[in-house]
Amino acid sequence: MSIFNPYLDVIKKAIDRDPKQQYIRLHSEQPETDFDTSYIKALRNELPGLDKLNESSRLIKGLNALEIENLPRLGNHPDFAYLRNTSDTEKHWIISAFVDVQKSTQLHNRFTLATAALITESIVKASIFAVNLCGGYVHRIQGDGLMVYFGGKKIDKGQATKDALKAFAMISYFVKNDLKEYFESMNIKDISTRTGIDLGHDSQVLWMYSGLSNSGEVTTCSLHTSLAPKMQVNATKNGIVTGQNIINQISSSDKYFKVKSEPIWDYEDGRFYNQYDFNWERYLVNNDFAKQNIGGDLILNIGNPVTPLLNPAYLSPIAEINKPYYNF
Repeated sequence: MSIFNPYLDVIKKAIDRDPKQQYIRLHSEQPETDFDTSYIKALRNELPGLDKLNESSRLIKGLNALEIENLPRLGNHPDFAYLRNTSDTEKHWIISAFVDVQKSTQLHNRFTLATAALITESIVKASIFAVNLCGGYVHRIQGDGLMVYFGGKKIDKGQATKDALKAFAMISYFVKNDLKEYFESMNIKDISTRTGIDLGHDSQVLWMYSGLSNSGEVTTCSLHTSLAPKMQVNATKNGIVTGQNIINQISSSDKYFKVKSEPIWDYEDGRFYNQYDFNWERYLVNNDFAKQNIGGDLILNIGNPVTPLLNPAYLSPIAEINKPYYNF
């Protein structure tokens, strides 16, 4: 069972009961009336809460994992929350990441506004789940996208980098595999994610409170925070693009990263800052976060106590010709 199944199940129920979709099936035209979508409220309540996060956390970290009582408020990274409503600043490294769902607007042609909103909410909550499960902090929700920080004062850069790559690999997996398979069965095509991740070092990141009174957030001013969304734009479908500072934290990075032909930044002094495509599927397999079944399909292994039974003798001939991340 995938840890994302509860989110996918709610999406399936919403689509199955959507009255606009049923109307279009019968009449082959767009209706000009409102529909009863009162059932959506109950489905929203089915989306997992902290209990699911704690359950999966225990499966991964062991029974001694601390219970999570609440999640940090948006725009208020715990290690820098003291800056709120002050004019103080602090320099400290951080990993900034942006993930966005592409072509989700097509949902409005097929479903009621309530169903489209619930599908978006489910994807966002699944992404928040993955980020927090891996130790990240959701800084901001932007429609069907997230701005996220990884790192802080109680973790080293190398571990934070691994956590960020794992979290966004999980999100890409969910949308590319679990969600795509169901959406395509409903003739919903090309919905995907794009992600950009970059790391700014201590001298490159300034933490501050930006805003007025309660209308503001504890945030960062950094070239590398600004570059992350630019990298996201350059990602392929369900792809992840990272900056040079990220790959510098990963041993054997040549296994997982391929430099893009165009740098992401020109310092205008002869230096350039490169961006890289991240092979997140290979990364999941190599780090035992995912397995391949006998058909060569990737099966997420995070938070799942049952490991797929695989026979390498049967798997190798299939995987070697179909999956570039096998046997690395």
